[in-house]
Amino acid sequence: MYELRVLNGLHEGAALPLSGERWQLGNAADSDLQLSDGGVKASHALLSRSAEGWVLTPMEGTVCHRHGERLSEQQLWQPGEIFAVGGVWLTLAAADQEWDNRPPPPPLPVASQSEPACAAREPIGGTQSKPAPAVRRSLLAKILPRWAQIFTLSSLMLLTFTIFSWVLQPGIAQQNSDEEPQIKPAIANSNELRSVLEQDLRERELYNKVQLTSTPQGITLTGDLQENQLPIVGRMVDSIRSDYQLKIALNNQTKVREAVLPFHIVQITSGPHANIVTEDGQRLFVGDERNGLRLTGITADSVQFGGKENIAVKW
Repeated sequence: MYELRVLNGLHEGAALPLSGERWQLGNAADSDLQLSDGGVKASHALLSRSAEGWVLTPMEGTVCHRHGERLSEQQLWQPGEIFAVGGVWLTLAAADQEWDNRPPPPPLPVASQSEPACAAREPIGGTQSKPAPAVRRSLLAKILPRWAQIFTLSSLMLLTFTIFSWVLQPGIAQQNSDEEPQIKPAIANSNELRSVLEQDLRERELYNKVQLTSTPQGITLTGDLQENQLPIVGRMVDSIRSDYQLKIALNNQTKVREAVLPFHIVQITSGPHANIVTEDGQRLFVGDERNGLRLTGITADSVQFGGKENIAVKW
């Protein structure tokens, strides 16, 4: 199973399990992956799955490759490659694959061939001004007395210093603002923490599969999950611990659900005509189906079934 991961922005750490065929990406309330970041359109892009693979299609907004190249039409997309929707970086990955902790690269601007380099541009309004000839400076020195020359030079230096101070002041203030540590929002009681957990579980389609038990000391998550769902809950809990100052405990006790066959096997035969015999005498060969489970293989140590979930029975 694959999922669409959000690598930065307001929803960093969120993941959309890709069950189905089409997924709408944008800031609309009915989007499959709703992104509230600035620059994201209501119906920004469409991700779909076809016989050829994953297909990414720009809709109302701009979609960029890793190096900032704009995607102008639908294109096949490989898992592991990243792309930008507005200013938000996304990637396709297997649900059980570990997250890459490296920050995504920012979009790189693509230079236009018709636009000359900045260093080669001429000033607006004509050619560059040339320095005044030495004769003109000598004439100015003859006109002004010595004290006037000193006063003029001092005034120019003071004006230059004032202008530079005025220009640099916003930059210095912005730098000091950026250096201030960001204060994480605090969660002081179980009700506030439960609200955050319920919202995150709904986004991951796990709200009905994970139980939340509240105590005065905190909240504990329990539930029997499929193997690929367990790391999703683990990453969600880690993200909450990182984004908030938790004044109460948050414990994750979810575990993998043990698969149980709805019937008993009394005989197993391997080889070219591998088959099993159930307790009521029915013989199933590879490819046969019973109770919604299809016999997919018999190995040297297990019998494998496929259906809504994969089950492997050791023998």
